[in-house]
Amino acid sequence: MPNPNPFLPSLPKAAARRPSAVSVRQGGSAAQAPNRSQMSRLLSIHNLLREGVGSNRRLNCTTIGERLGVSAKTILRDLKYMKDTLGLPLDYDGQEKSYSYPSSDVGFPVGPDLSQDERIAIAVATQALEVFRGVNFAEHLARAHDKLFNGFLSATGLSIEGDLAEYISVRTPGAGIADPKTFKAVVKALLQRRELRVKYQAKGRPAPTPRRLAPYHLACVASRWVLVARDLEKQDVRTYILARMSDPVVTQDPVERPARFDVREHLGTSFGVWTGSGEIVVRLRLAAVAAHHVRERHWHATQKLTDRPGGEVEVAFKLSDLNDVTRWILGFGGDCLVLAPEELKAAVHEEAKAMSKGSRFSGKRRAEDADEDENAGEFIGFKRVGG
Repeated sequence: MPNPNPFLPSLPKAAARRPSAVSVRQGGSAAQAPNRSQMSRLLSIHNLLREGVGSNRRLNCTTIGERLGVSAKTILRDLKYMKDTLGLPLDYDGQEKSYSYPSSDVGFPVGPDLSQDERIAIAVATQALEVFRGVNFAEHLARAHDKLFNGFLSATGLSIEGDLAEYISVRTPGAGIADPKTFKAVVKALLQRRELRVKYQAKGRPAPTPRRLAPYHLACVASRWVLVARDLEKQDVRTYILARMSDPVVTQDPVERPARFDVREHLGTSFGVWTGSGEIVVRLRLAAVAAHHVRERHWHATQKLTDRPGGEVEVAFKLSDLNDVTRWILGFGGDCLVLAPEELKAAVHEEAKAMSKGSRFSGKRRAEDADEDENAGEFIGFKRVGG
């Protein structure tokens, strides 16, 4: 027998016993899959019935139709579909001529193999895609689900159990920015193995400079899109931040990509996007008030923790570059003490001093800012100001 659901693969016999929105036969023929607007209306009816549990509100075909802007006859067909095809536990009160659910916990079946946990995962994953702002992954995911589930998931915001965002959310402060045109050009150059030409705003440079790149790998590191590529002028493999690229051009010139290039090996020793050569052992001590920030998160593959008296903790990393970890350490202020190496101690000391004086800003500082300099030195040496 042909598959009655054009949006899902044929199911094994054991799985077919579970009710599905598109796989149950009615009157000797396969039930037609609802279109996008119909499926959206079915979910609206479902939510009204759940909300009506425990209330004195009577929901009949007329009242539901008025709420949704359709006829009572249309609602009657929808309710019949929900009960007979979807297998939903609809109760009918003949005296009141109303419909209800026995419990507000009734779930809405979408597919025979899509569990509640999987539906929640879809909703949370969609929110998590906000980290890729500008790349339109969330939009592409919605369109993909249109094709897989006949538009139902995107029509309802990928929230099957009502508005999941009210209960579960994902927040990613500091999410990297990626220009859609640049992102598409990078992906095209990667997949077609073509030379990519961009203008790149390097750190500390007054203006962007042209770069000719052979793309190796695109990655999202610490919520920022970066491209690992070989600079065709300098013949050096480096990491480039997409947010600093502009005017991308994919040429027709082919480029070689090492067959055994391993991005995990390339980025594995970095704390963020900066990479170097060799191995640097970093050892830090966190005060008790900040120790949980290290214990509760996995910051690096080489991370090793050692508990100390009084709730303090020591953490060790094996890195190839100190740029990213220096800024991470500064975020702890006086709650973090650098134990090794000496060059990191010096770097943190100099950065703290520069922060307190604002010495890297161009022009003269305002007089009122300069008046505060006499207290700025209290931060240096990890002495916390104001407790």
